[in-house]
Amino acid sequence: MIERRAERCEYLQFDGLSAWPAVTHAVFTRRGGYSAAPFDGLNLSVSTGDDLATVRRNRRIVSVALGMPLISAFPTHGAVVAIVDREQFDAARREGDAWPARLQERMRATHADAMLTDISGFALFWAYGDCAPILLYDPVRGVVGLVHAGWRGTAQGVTARTIAAMQERFGSRPSAIHAAVGPAIGACCYEVTDAVRQAFAADPLAQEAGVFVERETPNGAGLYLDVGASNERQLLLAGIAPERVEVSGYCTGCSPDLFYSNRRGPRHGGRFGVAVGLREERV
Repeated sequence: MIERRAERCEYLQFDGLSAWPAVTHAVFTRRGGYSAAPFDGLNLSVSTGDDLATVRRNRRIVSVALGMPLISAFPTHGAVVAIVDREQFDAARREGDAWPARLQERMRATHADAMLTDISGFALFWAYGDCAPILLYDPVRGVVGLVHAGWRGTAQGVTARTIAAMQERFGSRPSAIHAAVGPAIGACCYEVTDAVRQAFAADPLAQEAGVFVERETPNGAGLYLDVGASNERQLLLAGIAPERVEVSGYCTGCSPDLFYSNRRGPRHGGRFGVAVGLREERV
């Protein structure tokens, strides 16, 4: 991955996605920002107890670094795919310079764990703290996507469902899609119960893609889930070519200096940001 710095922030970019001038993206580390302990740094979550004015200030840092406003749906750890479409965008643009806020108001009422759009000028954005960020780009159809894949969404096949939605709504071919799996908690750090494995078993594709590891612990046999690897396998099962899938290689639980982790950090900690968008010149 490529390391970059901007004012009061640090972010990573995938080599393959960076080669496409029409798309911009970033995985922001926790370094920088204005949040105080226990959020220390560039906390981008409005739901973990941090001062909201500070979080908004942190989000402005991200928006400036990207050169785009941020648009987010409300994640619920499911498998619903939301489309930011031309009708929503045009309705917001009629508000003049206030259109980013108006579009965000519309999306805030949308509950989803994946977002897709073929419209330029804004970045799809979510804050993460162990869930897997999946970034998608179809250069043929000019579509970008962002997935928020926690274990529940992964067990429901959210990433594979998002690829299917790209095919149905935009005519995307899996063979043309480029994908990247961002930092997420791995089997080295994420112990789960057998109920989690049973949840995966309820969806045939999720069960096939699920990466579980069993190993001995001081308390006996333990079961561990690799969230990032499970979503990588969903991409491959959905038809994405292996050479078009990039993986960050970071476990959030193992990298507390770079990323927030809900399970390995403070109980009420921060969340790091991930964004992807189409550049304005595509209009």
